[in-house]
Amino acid sequence: MKTNRIKKAPLLAALALGILISACGNKDQKEVVSETKIPVQLAVAELTEYPVVYSFSGKLEAEKQSNLSTRMMGQVSRIYVKPGQKVKQGDLLLQIRNQDILAKKAQVEANKVEAQTAFESAEKDLKRFEALYAVNSASDKEMDDIRTHYQMAKARLEAANQMEKEVGESLRYASIRAPYSGVITGKYVQEGDMANPGMPLLSIESPSQWKVIARIPEADIARLKLNDSVKVRFNALDGKEMDGVIAEINPSSANTGNQFEAKVILAEEPEQKANLYSGMYATVFYEKGSQPLVLIPKTALVNKGQLVGLYAVGQTGNALLRWVKTGKTYGDSIEILSGLADGETYIQSSNGKLFDGALVENK
Repeated sequence: MKTNRIKKAPLLAALALGILISACGNKDQKEVVSETKIPVQLAVAELTEYPVVYSFSGKLEAEKQSNLSTRMMGQVSRIYVKPGQKVKQGDLLLQIRNQDILAKKAQVEANKVEAQTAFESAEKDLKRFEALYAVNSASDKEMDDIRTHYQMAKARLEAANQMEKEVGESLRYASIRAPYSGVITGKYVQEGDMANPGMPLLSIESPSQWKVIARIPEADIARLKLNDSVKVRFNALDGKEMDGVIAEINPSSANTGNQFEAKVILAEEPEQKANLYSGMYATVFYEKGSQPLVLIPKTALVNKGQLVGLYAVGQTGNALLRWVKTGKTYGDSIEILSGLADGETYIQSSNGKLFDGALVENK
């Protein structure tokens, strides 16, 4: 037993000596690290009044858009346009078979010629009998008869004129024309289909003026006022913003899915409008009032998993990692709800790798 103890003694002594040397080495290393100061840029958190910005989602639409239909029944004989095609006001877009209307038009025109001739003859007879009656060469009964004949001829001519207008209106609904210059956005029938009264055939919109229909929560609808200025951002355009004005506020949400709607008219910006398309999603930013906020650059934040923090500076000049709660984003800055108080110093950026407890110096 003594022999084993004697053999183990040198091993234990060597092990203890190694641990001691290692501990001393680590201590020296920590001292070296702790004495190295990392150059940083310091900033002081300030509680400042900032405008309150509310954001609402919306959808881009053309201010002038229409669904074109007819009030007559007939077969679609020809479609002259397709979606995306630009048209001018008055261009023929779609033709409905109208042979029966054309036949009726010919009949009406013949009746009008007959009625016009009869009216002109009755008018001449009336003038002749009025001259005879003035010299007592025509009786009262003859004058009454000729006046009655004249009024009947005039009524038949008026009826023929009204029938001609009716046929012309029917022909107008058989030939669908562009009500204004714009772009065809939809085609809902094919050649050979049967068109029915009120059925959408084509849709058209004018890109000269754009609007955004924004959905407003009930908690925010009372804040909006007509003619207030807003900013509209489109993600599809790399976050570009355009100026807008609130033109309409719908005070009822009965038909809009329990959300209120506001119409925003975009400002005249031809260069940016050229890249706008109906259906684009937009975000409307609306400023109303102000509130005190602590804002810091987003680059000062440290993300570790789902935790968000920043480095504050202690009294001894050490970096102290703090977990914070963030709020809304304002451009390149972000709101700090908790974890950093007014007047506290934090590290905005550094020229080295920061860690909790590191010595820092402001550069």
